[in-house]
Amino acid sequence: MINYQELGGEAPGPARPVAPTVDEGLPTVDSMSRLIGTEFVRLVEGAGARDRCVSGSVLYDPNAQPTPFPGAVALGIGLSLSGKRLRRRLEELKEAGYAALVYKANAASDEQLREAARAVGLALFRAADSTPWNQLAEIIDAAVAPHRTTGRTLVDIRPGDLFDLANTVAGLAGGAIAIADPEQTILAYSTLPDQPIDDTRRNSILRLHVPQTEQNDVDYRRVHASRDVVDVVTEEPGLRRCAVAIRAADSVLGSLWLLTSAESIGADTARVMREAGNVAALHLLHRRTTYVSNLTRQVDLVKPLLFEPERAELTALRLGITSASVRIAAVSSWPLQPDPLETLQARLRLFDVVRTACAVRLPSAVCGLADHIVYIVLPHTDESSRRFHREAILRVVQNGARVLSRPVVAGLGGIAPLNRLEQSRTDAEAVLAELVRDLDGGRVTAESGGVVADRESLGARLSLRHMVMELEQAGHLPGEYATLIADYDAEHKTSFAETLRVYLDVGSNAIEAAKQLGLHVNTVRYRLSRIHPVFGIDLGDADTRLLLWLQLWAGHHH
Repeated sequence: MINYQELGGEAPGPARPVAPTVDEGLPTVDSMSRLIGTEFVRLVEGAGARDRCVSGSVLYDPNAQPTPFPGAVALGIGLSLSGKRLRRRLEELKEAGYAALVYKANAASDEQLREAARAVGLALFRAADSTPWNQLAEIIDAAVAPHRTTGRTLVDIRPGDLFDLANTVAGLAGGAIAIADPEQTILAYSTLPDQPIDDTRRNSILRLHVPQTEQNDVDYRRVHASRDVVDVVTEEPGLRRCAVAIRAADSVLGSLWLLTSAESIGADTARVMREAGNVAALHLLHRRTTYVSNLTRQVDLVKPLLFEPERAELTALRLGITSASVRIAAVSSWPLQPDPLETLQARLRLFDVVRTACAVRLPSAVCGLADHIVYIVLPHTDESSRRFHREAILRVVQNGARVLSRPVVAGLGGIAPLNRLEQSRTDAEAVLAELVRDLDGGRVTAESGGVVADRESLGARLSLRHMVMELEQAGHLPGEYATLIADYDAEHKTSFAETLRVYLDVGSNAIEAAKQLGLHVNTVRYRLSRIHPVFGIDLGDADTRLLLWLQLWAGHHH
């Protein structure tokens, strides 16, 4: 089975040793589909299993024998929707006690899968392609949890289980609960039936982030600044919203929000919210400790592979990498955050987001972290895997930018054998550094496909960059010509350096240079005519033009 920590999510509750029965009060396949809602998954095949009880979710590896789990819903990550063994895989799930299977179509035909499910008697849920698998697991388990026991109290909840906490508080407070971190990311929400909902809650759940509006920012600041329950205005006249900050001493860990259809927030409700805020602090601290511990363990496992060549092959075996050659992707967010604490949190968050996305799109990849860079080790087999890697990394980067609400970029290294993996890593780092320079200079937009690149797509720039760095270290740059022109421009408020650089960039074409500079061509020609009289530089000499262009290029791309 697949490890939940590899997917950036928490493991579901332990499997039940015996098959659950209707008397245990568990939801059926049919009722669970209504509880979850069609925004995330849709029941597409009942297959005679609509009345079967659901006891939880399990991440299903199609290449492994399913672990017996009566009443489980299998999350089919990477499941092929066709093939000779498809029906046999579904039969194995049915024999292991599974009630249903969740899959993603990703624009492919699912007809063969649906036909096999009908024949086997296994219910099918089709998940939205954009919903992360670990979120689907949490949603399904959260829908099941309220039915397992009755009369739950806040102290009955497993440490760190925020969805169970949200459901319990919702039952006590009589409304819909959401738990958010200080950056307004939704960590958990209640899934009890017939809960009130408005646009803010709906959009927050779908995006796992509170909509970014000025009013929402004001509301969150009010909640974080208060030590009591705060009433918040809602757009729906029949609904009431309140919130309380989740604190550990003076540190704000997050906030707990209640949406209710009650006419007012009474004293009992406010008391429940305050108590829930105190209990939530313990859960968040537990979750944070476990989260950081798991990430640190993963980082420590992968670090020798990336930075200790003599241990690379042995580490690869421990990590399950059997490919003879690999390539490295180096991923970073942009721009870097200056505050050390914020930077550390941002690094861990980026690592977790990338690792979760890779678990879905690149299940054979291994992720590591060093400084501000997340490294993805990609086993390489043939040319088709090379093309697939670039497309998959682009999707990982786009997902990261969407979740983090800031640009994410990635550089792909060349293919290298395991004993020379360091070559691919340094190559990826060089590509990443060039992409960051392009973003800094506005030459690449954060929304374009240019946020992922390799040496080939950058052309000669990396080789040129390497040459420039060596010339700088040897003291040959910035160079006499570039220094002379820069000093003159600074003193006389002229633009000879920019004009010359663009002119030489476009192959000494004055008309094209004028277009890029937004000037009349006669203005460009006049400036060029002044180069020799003012600086003594002969633009007619090819060697002089080459040296001048190199010096100006180095200054512009520094």
